[in-house]
Amino acid sequence: MTKLVHFSPRTDLSRMQRDFESLFSNFFPAIDSDEGSDEPVSWHPRIDLVETTDAFELAMDLPGVSKEDLTINLHEGVLSISGERTARSLDESDTVVRFERQSGRFYRSFTLSNKIDASKIEARQDNGVLMVRLPKLEASKPRKITIK
Repeated sequence: MTKLVHFSPRTDLSRMQRDFESLFSNFFPAIDSDEGSDEPVSWHPRIDLVETTDAFELAMDLPGVSKEDLTINLHEGVLSISGERTARSLDESDTVVRFERQSGRFYRSFTLSNKIDASKIEARQDNGVLMVRLPKLEASKPRKITIK
């Protein structure tokens, strides 16, 4: 009996990219550092960044990171978020079976347009997700012009 095998280049390439990222992150830890620290960055949290007509909205996965361990800055159109997640402390009698969660310092920065209203930026944490809303200046929002 002949078995039909489905081939999907997108799925296969995506899987290969994840495997390479995992391989290189294990053997070659990140050596980036944020501008305010000489400590190396050890992990990069995943983000979603969406531009709407009114604002930029960022969601960053940060389970286990308290708001006191986070720093958010906006300077000349560059949003930077840094912080640290501490590793679990182990007793001498504990045996590690598997450690997959990353800990240590992280730093992410994003270049946005200079059309951000810095006085109206809002940030909140909900269920381990940092949500940052960066409203656009009124002058930079699209406007519909009616024809008379």
